[in-house]
Amino acid sequence: MPPQNLLPATVAASDNAPMVLQAVVRGAKGSQAMIAGQTLRVGDTVADARVLAIYAHSVLIERQGQRQLLRLAEPVMQPSR
Repeated sequence: MPPQNLLPATVAASDNAPMVLQAVVRGAKGSQAMIAGQTLRVGDTVADARVLAIYAHSVLIERQGQRQLLRLAEPVMQPSR
């Protein structure tokens, strides 16, 4: 999980609040996504959104009949080349 000072200010998941993807964890038991401080799998819900798919850097949700793709924020530090 990112340090607290790097988390977005809007992590609440009420009906109208923006959803923020905080992390994606891929493991032997499948993928999990952290949204609004909750660890979720495909089919789980948070607030009024249902997780449809979890990708390496994004999560597809359905909220109020609309599909949204939540993406991880760009890294604060870029790898050197």
